[in-house]
Amino acid sequence: MSSSPPTTGPTAPVAAPGWSFLVGWTAAWAAIGIVVAGGIAIGAGVEFGPVLRISLLFAEVVGYSAYISARLVAPFLRGVPFALRQGLRVVTALSGTVFGSFVVLGVEPLFLLAQPLTVLLVVAFNALLAVAVAFALTTYDRMRRQIEASFRVLRERDALERELGVARGVQRALLPRAAPEVAGLEVAGVCRQAIAVGGDYFDYLELDDGGLGLVVADVSGKGVPAALLMASLQASVRGMFHSAVDPATLNRRLNDAGYRASPESRYATAVLATYDPEQRRLTYSNAGHLPPLLIRKNGTVECHEGGLPIGLFEGTVYETGSQTMAPGDLLALFSDGVSEAPRADGEQFGPERLAALLETQSDRPLDLAIESVFEALDQWSGDVPPHDDVTLVLVRVL
Repeated sequence: MSSSPPTTGPTAPVAAPGWSFLVGWTAAWAAIGIVVAGGIAIGAGVEFGPVLRISLLFAEVVGYSAYISARLVAPFLRGVPFALRQGLRVVTALSGTVFGSFVVLGVEPLFLLAQPLTVLLVVAFNALLAVAVAFALTTYDRMRRQIEASFRVLRERDALERELGVARGVQRALLPRAAPEVAGLEVAGVCRQAIAVGGDYFDYLELDDGGLGLVVADVSGKGVPAALLMASLQASVRGMFHSAVDPATLNRRLNDAGYRASPESRYATAVLATYDPEQRRLTYSNAGHLPPLLIRKNGTVECHEGGLPIGLFEGTVYETGSQTMAPGDLLALFSDGVSEAPRADGEQFGPERLAALLETQSDRPLDLAIESVFEALDQWSGDVPPHDDVTLVLVRVL
């Protein structure tokens, strides 16, 4: 397990420094004291020795007054109004410097009597310096906390992106890798997620009699919670599919299981269908999903029969619908990411445009037909980011 930097709360005082910091801080202010002493001695023409001793002590007073103001007192004033907070910080730095000055002046009382103006100059200079350093140190601490917080956010974001990448790979592995081979049928399907993981799902299930089972579902919500519910729904469908008498019975069982296992705010819409290649008969049950489109030479039929979404109410009863398909008929099962794809002005793509587009793809392989739909959706939405996962499954009778 990798360790992360210690969290610094917005109102937490900064931890006391270690010995290395104290030594460095003291040495730095001693150097400043020497520089100040030399400047005063040269400028005022006074003896360097007493000025050096006083300046060194004053420098340490300034350094530690600024430190106490910035790191020991200021963190406790964060809840105070801005103007009052700034005033208290100035008073803290000045009072620490003045108090320390009285102590320092006791070291050289004769120099105080001999050079009162010089002493006042040193006190005034150091008092102003203490205030400036206190504000600078507080600003530095604030910037450091912001940088550390940004660094933590970036690390957490990178970790989340890696985890989402793994989750996306797992979710893709749950989707069919290839369309099954069924006599008299051409099948193709694609799911394009709006974010790293999503709630759309489609599946193919091969039946014992040579037929084909089809599932297209859309779990409410987005992201990881929707993906987890989608994986649970997929496992339930595969576990119950072969024991169900018809799609309506399977929807009823899935609904009751989902109602007991899922939160009240979570539900899923789904279309469950079976295709009998001998009779060319499609049997389906629509659980609150967008109606699949059966596109024929003489028009388009919407497959509505079914019931409420899965997981909303326990004991929901579902209906079964059926259609006899003829060679050339094209069945399109899709999620709302297709029909509700928005344009810049808010207008949606709509199932009518999808049907009209698919009518022009009657002679093309279904993989290319799906590509055409996705290209049309991209052109329709333009710069508008995808608002939902996009799933499209096409089945054509040969």
